[in-house]
This record gives sequence, structure tokens and C-alpha cells, in this order.
Amino acid sequence: MKQHITMAAILERDGRIYLLRPAPSAPWELPSGPLPPGVHDVDEEMDRILQRLGVRVPAIEEDFLQTHYFPADDGQVVYNLYAPTGWQGEPSPPPGVGSGWFTLEELGAIDLHPGVRRALREAFGLDQPPDRTGEILAALGAELAAAARPGGTLSGPPVAREAGLDVLRTLTGGDPARALAALRRSSPELADDLVDFALPRFWTGPQLDRRTRSLLVVAILAALGRTGGPLRSHIHGALQHGATPDQVVEVLRMVAIYAGFPAALEAWPVMEDVFASRGIHRPSREEPGP
Repeated sequence: MKQHITMAAILERDGRIYLLRPAPSAPWELPSGPLPPGVHDVDEEMDRILQRLGVRVPAIEEDFLQTHYFPADDGQVVYNLYAPTGWQGEPSPPPGVGSGWFTLEELGAIDLHPGVRRALREAFGLDQPPDRTGEILAALGAELAAAARPGGTLSGPPVAREAGLDVLRTLTGGDPARALAALRRSSPELADDLVDFALPRFWTGPQLDRRTRSLLVVAILAALGRTGGPLRSHIHGALQHGATPDQVVEVLRMVAIYAGFPAALEAWPVMEDVFASRGIHRPSREEPGP
């Protein structure tokens, strides 16, 4: 299934929303655009789309609202919706493109993509977002079922095993065969699935490098309160993947802000223990400042 990634922004002023119409017979749409080939930062691309309209946004990365999914003839549209705050400028569309400001009540009477209309109504609290838990679980189940078939990832073809062992090597910084043997001792029913499926599937894609993935896992584990062996292992893994101690510290500071200080305070001693075991010096409160 092909995915078409699109960025769109809600520009609201005095209770009205700015819309564009590419052609007289085309539906109205929010300021939007596709993610060009070779571009991976959706925030920067959204900023460029708005700049081309003459709109300046202080920090677009903080204005992401929600992702919606619309069906397309050959797959689906991944619709990343932003709600810019503190934006400045006077939107000016390209030649031949219509524009206008509409109230929420007027949206029901104009030609607007149903998915975009629904996204706007959800953004302004007029509709409740649907519970997509079932869809997500079904998609994960289909992927796992496909992977478990002969020749699938779970069945352990050589290429998947090699990729999984390579992730173990970079995560642990040691012999991957020894790491796999340790996994088989501690979790005999899961070890091979982890190496043949989970690690190749979720650690080797080009979208994120392994350092970023490691830092994400550290943040998730800390936020969930998994401060035992998994967090310790993945802080080691993040450092193995090239993260600096300061970056690990910053991740836990973000956890404190977005997941709560208790979660960060529980994770902090684990981080300090990992640093100490690796000989990484951390300044103490008693040490004088510069």
C-alpha cells in the first residue's frame, strides 16, 4: 500500500479559517503540500509551505496537532495537521489559486474533502476522534501473521537473522552470538522472535538512525517506569550507538516535562549507574562551578 505524506496547517483568525482553492472546480483545502522525495523532516516542509504563502511561524515543530489517514486510489494519504500559533503575515496564494476565510459553520456548505472537514471538526472539538485502537491492532496482527508465514520475517530467513544480529552487535558493543545466547537463557520463547523479527523490522529502516531509535527507547522506557534491566540496557545501547551522555540527560529531562518528574526521578539513578559503570564523569552538586 502506497502512502502519500501531506502536511496541512490551520490558519485561524477572528474565528475564521483560511482555505485555498487550486482551481474553480476543485474542492477547497487547507494550506498544504506533499512531502517531496528525499525530504524527511515534515516540520521543515510545513514551514516552507507556509513561507511560500507569506506566513511566518515562530516554532512549527511545536504546533503539530494530529495525523489523519484518508483513503487514496493506490493506498492512503497520511495527513499531518498543524495548528500554528503566533503566526504572522498576510497569506497570499499563487496566481490562479483562490482563497478565502470561512467560519466553522460555513465549512458544511462548501466543497471540502470529507476527511479534511472531519479533521477540522475534531481540531475544534466539534466531533470526537474515532477510537482507532482496533484498526491499529488489526494492522499489527496482519503484519505479524505475514511475518510468521514461511519465508516471512518470524520464520527466520538468513537475511533477517543477520540484520538482527547486527543490531545486537551495535546495541551491546560485543559479540552478538553471545548476546543471543544470553537472550535465549533469559527469554527462551522470545529470543529468536526478537532477533529474527523485532530487531530487523524496527531497528534497520532508513527513516531513523540507530542513535535516534535508542534515545527514543530510553525515553519510552523511562516514561513507562520500566527502570529495571531494559532501561539500563538501552541507555548502554544509546551510548553504543553514539549518543552523548548530555543527550541521554536531555532525554530524561524531556521525560520529566512530558511524562512527569516521578518517572524521570526513577530513571535518573539508573542512568547515573550506567555512566559510572562506563567511567563517565558526572559533576556533583558539591563541585564548584566554573
